[in-house]
Amino acid sequence: MILIIDISGQPVLILKHGKKITDRHSWLGLYELSETLLIEIDKFLKKNKVGLKEIDKIKVRPSKKSLVSTRIAKAVALGLRA
Repeated sequence: MILIIDISGQPVLILKHGKKITDRHSWLGLYELSETLLIEIDKFLKKNKVGLKEIDKIKVRPSKKSLVSTRIAKAVALGLRA
């Protein structure tokens, strides 16, 4: 499974199994990403009954509006992969 953190617009989490999108979740708060991203990922994975061990890859689609938000998302992705 692939978890995509898309912050190219409004923050969106996308869960893909192969080429099929299993679920997606969006929320407001591009500029509060440091406070909301981990909480939203946790809720999203629990809703889909998926554990971190089942996630093979985490991708980040960067923001054109906020370099800081992109760096936060990349840091979270790296931390979750470890």
